[in-house]
Amino acid sequence: SGDPRVQTAIIIIHGTTRNHSSNFETMILAAQQRDPSLSKTIVIAPKFQIVEDNPTANEPFWTNSGWKKGHLSVTDSKPRPRVSSYSAIEKIIDLLSTRSGFPELREIIVTGHSAGGQVAHRFAAGRKPEETSEHINTRYVVANPSTYLYLGPERFIDGYFSSPIRSECPEYDYWHYGLKNLNTYMRSTSLDQIRENLVARNVTILIGDQDVDSYQLDVSCGANLQGDNRFSRGQNLIRYMDSLFPANNHTQKIVSGVAHSGKGMYTSPEGISVLFPS
Repeated sequence: SGDPRVQTAIIIIHGTTRNHSSNFETMILAAQQRDPSLSKTIVIAPKFQIVEDNPTANEPFWTNSGWKKGHLSVTDSKPRPRVSSYSAIEKIIDLLSTRSGFPELREIIVTGHSAGGQVAHRFAAGRKPEETSEHINTRYVVANPSTYLYLGPERFIDGYFSSPIRSECPEYDYWHYGLKNLNTYMRSTSLDQIRENLVARNVTILIGDQDVDSYQLDVSCGANLQGDNRFSRGQNLIRYMDSLFPANNHTQKIVSGVAHSGKGMYTSPEGISVLFPS
């Protein structure tokens, strides 16, 4: 099945609370600002199940930290397929990319707020080559995540980028903060290709200038090396990419007056302009 009218597809990844329904409703509100009838836009809000969701015997599920990091689904005594949460997103993109189902599709946007933003940024780095759908442009909109993926050991320390003292935070650049100790999904791509992916792909870092408190903030040492709060971490990530990977395709968009709110971010004028620039 499909729809020959659809030109834009938005895949919105939920946050830690796995609030896929409210994310779906928020993105519908945002999409209606530019496409009131929603005839040209499809919104998909997947839910990554955990054991508390009582998945059926043939449904994959993850730990509540595993789906964020692209880990494989959980095993137990029953036969289940093991699949990375990132592979599941790839499958959605593959279904959208079929010319028979959506012949007029021109753009796919992978986005998420908070933990969903973490997924969007890492997925942009790890996703397999996009040449299979050359007629479709893919963009990644990363909204207020707790942390980002760094492509090397440097962090923003005392006004410039240098490598931290590893003994003070030994795992600060392990996956999913960095490229050491990668999981199964990420190991299927070379380090050089991961770096090339994240540099080349169209990524917008959408950050609220009031997202400066500690609500559900990752405060591990590896996370704290990225900045004091979500707003500063987003700015530091842009500084990092521009300083060490000047050919990168990351852009920053600051949402004025909004804190840690997916609805506030996506339905803001800035959020609308990023999702629907034309």
